Amino acid sequence: MRKESQCLSFSFLFSFFFFFFFLFSCHQSQAQPSTTGYTCSANQTTYPCRTYAFYRASAPDFLDLASIADLFSVSRRMISEPSNISSPSSPLIQNQPLFVPITCSCNTLNPSYTISFANLSYTIKSGDTFYLVSTNKYQNLTTYQSVEVVNPAFVPTKLEVGDVFIFPVFCKCPDQTQLRNRVNYLVSYVLQPSENLSSVASRFGIETQAIIDVNGNNIRPFDTLFVPVARLPELKQPAVAPSAPPSRKTERKGVITGLSIGLGICGASLVLVLVAGVGIICSFKHINLFSD
Repeated sequence: MRKESQCLSFSFLFSFFFFFFFLFSCHQSQAQPSTTGYTCSANQTTYPCRTYAFYRASAPDFLDLASIADLFSVSRRMISEPSNISSPSSPLIQNQPLFVPITCSCNTLNPSYTISFANLSYTIKSGDTFYLVSTNKYQNLTTYQSVEVVNPAFVPTKLEVGDVFIFPVFCKCPDQTQLRNRVNYLVSYVLQPSENLSSVASRFGIETQAIIDVNGNNIRPFDTLFVPVARLPELKQPAVAPSAPPSRKTERKGVITGLSIGLGICGASLVLVLVAGVGIICSFKHINLFSD
């Protein structure tokens, strides 16, 4: 009887720990970011929505708002205003932070698979691959696996210059519960190797747990996470350095050059006047000579 009781106890404990491990594994698998995209419900009424992607200016191609605006199919002003940049024509520096507006939709790829992304068209250029464009130009806001899923009719190894593809920038729209809790945006943000969830939360002025509640805590570098905010934080932007004033030497040289040009013009004018005067006098003499 005693052995049977011990066996039952052991079986119960084993079942309990197995069940706990199963739940833990499920939680981890749900929190694990997807390489092909983030699933969504086509019945969620908050789709589509306007949200933002956090982007960093980078050399050599994306150190001005015009090139970044073209990449995301928006205007320069649509980036400068939420990014706290005074002028759309302001130059950018390496890693300068930006908020880029995107329209997020829940897209049905097949009857059993729907993922959430911003539908951005990109024209292939010389040297481009799905991987290079995803990691370098879109800065890991999407993945080459997701690009392949969204563009199933194309062969990734046979890209031609001028081909147009959809690059799905990862995004999410707040659900009704989040909206009631004043989460108006889920900002797409790529975690950098030097960052952690606490530093990202500090940048956006929110609690770390708020990020974990949306994304889980199994986020790795270069994964896209979604930062829940009521409004965008004010980005600290570098001051645009004014053009250097000309030196005294340059000013003096300019003054001398200006005076030289002015005197030259005056001298030439005087010569012309003298020549014209001499010509008139000679003409009068010639007329008088024939008159006599």
